[in-house]
Amino acid sequence: MKHIIAGGLIAAGLLAIPSIPAVAQSIDIGPGGVRVDPRSSREREIDAERRENRREEFREERRDAIRREERRRDLDDDVPRPRDRY
Repeated sequence: MKHIIAGGLIAAGLLAIPSIPAVAQSIDIGPGGVRVDPRSSREREIDAERRENRREEFREERRDAIRREERRRDLDDDVPRPRDRY
């Protein structure tokens, strides 16, 4: 009887615990040590896309700033400046 009750309790306990998915989706071992990445592959792809979009936005902003500066210099060069007094 003790074995039946013990078996029933063990079975109930196993059924009560939900299955837990693996926590670490990616484990990298390198010169800096071990790195565990809990994100899924889709989440990593989304992050990579966001990084690329931010990088492209930064490049566009930098290009625009350089063009504005070049236009400002061109306009300043076209305007005659008063000469210094002797």
